[in-house]
Amino acid sequence: MLRGDFHHHIDSDPTDGHFVNYSAGNLIDHAAAMGIHVLAITCHESVPYDGDATRYAAERGIVLLRGMEATVKGQHVLLLNFREFPPGVCTMADIAAAKTADALVIAPHPFYPTGIAGGATLTAHRELFDAVEFSGLYTALSARFNRHAMAHARTVGLPVVGNSDTHFLWQMGYTYTLIDAPAEPAAILEAIRHGRTQLVTRPLSWMQLMRFIVDSRSTMMTLRDGLTYMRQIVRRTRRSRRMAYS
Repeated sequence: MLRGDFHHHIDSDPTDGHFVNYSAGNLIDHAAAMGIHVLAITCHESVPYDGDATRYAAERGIVLLRGMEATVKGQHVLLLNFREFPPGVCTMADIAAAKTADALVIAPHPFYPTGIAGGATLTAHRELFDAVEFSGLYTALSARFNRHAMAHARTVGLPVVGNSDTHFLWQMGYTYTLIDAPAEPAAILEAIRHGRTQLVTRPLSWMQLMRFIVDSRSTMMTLRDGLTYMRQIVRRTRRSRRMAYS
């Protein structure tokens, strides 16, 4: 079984590159050290790397799939292995026009409580999606967004893939996908489409999640919302425990 992770950003990302401090080569080296066999670099609205990265990945024993995290009406959509990518800010019609039989479309973090989550896009355009992401950006007490994604995937008959959404190298290895396929792009993508995959995941700690929020230089609104949500989770957990022991 291959280990795959299909959601990564690098320092040349036009949106997040101001805080991502590693190159495509650094990412590939770290993936090799972590035992990852299949990798996709999915920068926001662009593909800011060339064939040298693909060749270097192959030298390290990794299949690198070209990818992009497109924006559709403010929501994110992962595009993998497109021969010609649509514009970074595009419509689902643009994606449909550019999608070929060997391309893959994944709904990233679809039901997270943020405007960039693609739940509405996934629901409205089920026929264009090939898989739903289980995001590695969660803790033991905030897994319900991923549970929602898994339940939706079951309802609409789509496979689930585990992705780390790496912006910091320490994220890699917590959540990934086992793929029953040989190490060849077409076979890997076909295995994902047909659900020959297995989710492997373990949650981040609250400290790791807060480290991500702070180190990614999130806005004060994001920090405030994150802390508010944490307090709500803690209160809900305490109430549940009191009810269990009463």
